[in-house]
Amino acid sequence: MDGNFFCEPIIQRLQEYDFEIQHRKGTSHGNADALSRRPCKESCKQCTNAEKKFGMETDISVKVLTTTTVDPWSSCEIQKAQLEDPAIKPILEKKLNSADRPSWQEIAPESPATKRYWALWDSLHLKDGVLYRKWESDDGNSYRWQLILPKSKISEALRETHDSASGGHFGVMKTVSKTRERFYWDRLRADVEKWCREFHACGAQKGPKTRTKGRLQRYNVGAPFERIALDILGPFPVTTKGNRYVLVLMDYFTKWPEAIPIPDQEASTVAEELVRSWISCYGVPMILHSDQ
Repeated sequence: MDGNFFCEPIIQRLQEYDFEIQHRKGTSHGNADALSRRPCKESCKQCTNAEKKFGMETDISVKVLTTTTVDPWSSCEIQKAQLEDPAIKPILEKKLNSADRPSWQEIAPESPATKRYWALWDSLHLKDGVLYRKWESDDGNSYRWQLILPKSKISEALRETHDSASGGHFGVMKTVSKTRERFYWDRLRADVEKWCREFHACGAQKGPKTRTKGRLQRYNVGAPFERIALDILGPFPVTTKGNRYVLVLMDYFTKWPEAIPIPDQEASTVAEELVRSWISCYGVPMILHSDQ
């Protein structure tokens, strides 16, 4: 088509035809979709290579998932570290001596961290003389044992769960989730956030979180009604005809505006008004600019 086709009112060219415009949803275009989904032969080289590649990736992932993690410390070593931790020591000693929860008067002189451990008394248990936390799932159908980690072992645990090859150098949320699968300590999340923030390798690779915006550029329009902009205003108070929104259309070249009241923002409603109020009068634009 030449440029004059878009300059002249399209309705003049269509007067010689008897036609009806109907909107057809994308889900109804199965005939066009079938062309891009044509099945290939069994001996297709590309599909065979893809299957082999997928099989290799699946085997590797299964091996990683089935690898079991074992705490790198012995029971004696970790118990000694817990007893040397001023926040854990009072709780561990009382657990070793009695299963009864100590009174608040006994815990009141202790540090805030010890008091927070005391609040978890019912979920704290001893395994081989080592203090663990029984962490149940939300539905109560499963649980896992979290080792109560003393401060002297936190950096070693974070190096394993974050810095190592199996750690993945994940962000804060994933590292917190992965760490909680095995460990627990007071202010765990704050320590993970600090560790991820100060780990230089992650910062160098991931770069700053802020992203610069793209530069604004001119768009040169060659003819009237070649490119139109579309947007929706509202919601406004409902009119007597049941309309709450305004469909705004404007031509880039002539700056000709149209404002059409519509009852809702449904795609079918917008498409119907676009055809009735614009395309039937000015023709089909080459480009439709919208953020919808």
